[in-house]
Amino acid sequence: MNSRIELNKDKQKDIDREKQTEKIKKIVKRIVLAIIIIFLLVFFACLYITKIGTASLIVNEEAIVSSKIPESFSGIKVIQFGDLHYNNNKLLQDTVNAITKRNPDLILFTGDLLNKEDLTPNNRKKLVKELKKLDATLGKYAVLGETDNDEALSILIDCGFTILDDSNELIYNESNEPIMLVGLNTNNDIIDYNKAFTNYNANTYTITIFHKPDYIDEFIDSYPTDLALAGHSHLGEIRIPYLINFANKDYASKYINSYYEINNTKFYITSGLGTDTYDVRINSRPSINFFRLRKTT
Repeated sequence: MNSRIELNKDKQKDIDREKQTEKIKKIVKRIVLAIIIIFLLVFFACLYITKIGTASLIVNEEAIVSSKIPESFSGIKVIQFGDLHYNNNKLLQDTVNAITKRNPDLILFTGDLLNKEDLTPNNRKKLVKELKKLDATLGKYAVLGETDNDEALSILIDCGFTILDDSNELIYNESNEPIMLVGLNTNNDIIDYNKAFTNYNANTYTITIFHKPDYIDEFIDSYPTDLALAGHSHLGEIRIPYLINFANKDYASKYINSYYEINNTKFYITSGLGTDTYDVRINSRPSINFFRLRKTT
């Protein structure tokens, strides 16, 4: 017959075993919970960078103030968009809706309409249908990017865009005082800046559009421009402040942020709309730039 001491020892062992079992259960529960949380974090991170981050459009609105802006241009609305790399009709529709909703006076496309892959006839029809909805009282202008082949050129022209290929136009708005719009083809081995800036006048408010942002250093000293607009870099597509910025494309390694001020030049670089390198976006959502020009005394 077991003594009371032995019975107590056996009972204590049972209690210890139960405590150990409960402890193991708690550890297992915590591990399972941690695995579930990690899985959900990875799932939602992937969902964000591949869906929300690449398809959720934002509109950057900026006021452009200058004494050089003619009185007749004070209050006009300018839209810049670019780097469509068309393969997402929903994003294209959202972009067109966002632009038309703002009734722009001037629409400026800064290159890369298509992806490198061939465009199917059906997708071409969808693309043309949407782009033809864009309307601007003072015109639609475009420059070409490195992915823009003859088909892209044809589509832009069919949709009413004027292509600026190292050329410029004087734009008037109910007065005899114009602004100058200059377009550079940064795909050319040699850019004819003298031709592009023909009749340049430092007293005329000048907007210069081009695709690859680092080219600004090649003309800004000889032909100071008031507003410069570029694209190409997608602002890196993957941007983690102070750690990672994958804006490492050719001619997009110096100017990697969305805005710079160079002397008296306001320089905006759009994050673009589509993707072409990683097919993901982190901290660099698809966007268009919306400018309101205002004259100051």
